[in-house]
Amino acid sequence: MIYGIGVDVLRQERIERTYRRFGRRFVDHLLMPAERAQLERTQRPARFLAMHFAAKEAVVKAMGTGFAHGVWIRDVGTVQNRWGKPEVVYSARGERLRRKLGIGAGHVTLTDEAGLVVAVAVLMAASKRRAKPKPKPKPKPKPKPKPKPGARRRPARGAARK
Repeated sequence: MIYGIGVDVLRQERIERTYRRFGRRFVDHLLMPAERAQLERTQRPARFLAMHFAAKEAVVKAMGTGFAHGVWIRDVGTVQNRWGKPEVVYSARGERLRRKLGIGAGHVTLTDEAGLVVAVAVLMAASKRRAKPKPKPKPKPKPKPKPKPGARRRPARGAARK
C-alpha cells in the first residue's frame, strides 16, 4: 500500500546560482556522504545538485513532514545503484523517523528538460509483521463407508469364485 507521493519541480538555474555563490559549503549542507561521493564522479555538478535537491523535496513531501518535524535536508537522499536507478536512502535520524511513521520501501524517479528538474517519490507503507500462522491440523482420514445391508460384495482380487 502507498504511504505517500511527493513531487518537486525546480529551475536548475536556481541551484546553479546557489552553487556558484556558496560552493563546497552548499554541497556539505545539502548532501549525505554517499551522495557526495557520487558528486565527485559526475561531470555536471550543478545538474547533479539540482536533481538531488528535487529528490529530497519529493521524498519529504511523500513522508508528509517536509523539512520539519525532525527531518533535516541531510536525513534523506538518493544514490544511484549500479544500473543508475536512484534509490532512497536515510540517515540514522531519518531511518528512525521512517520506521516511526510506518514507511517501508521508497521509490524515486528524476528527469530534467529545458532547465527544469522534476522528481517524483512514492513511499510504500511498511508491511505489518504478523505472527506466524499456526499449522493447520492434518485432516482425519474418512472412515470407509459400510456396505448397505443386502448389497452384494465383490470378492477380493485373485479370490476364487464360486
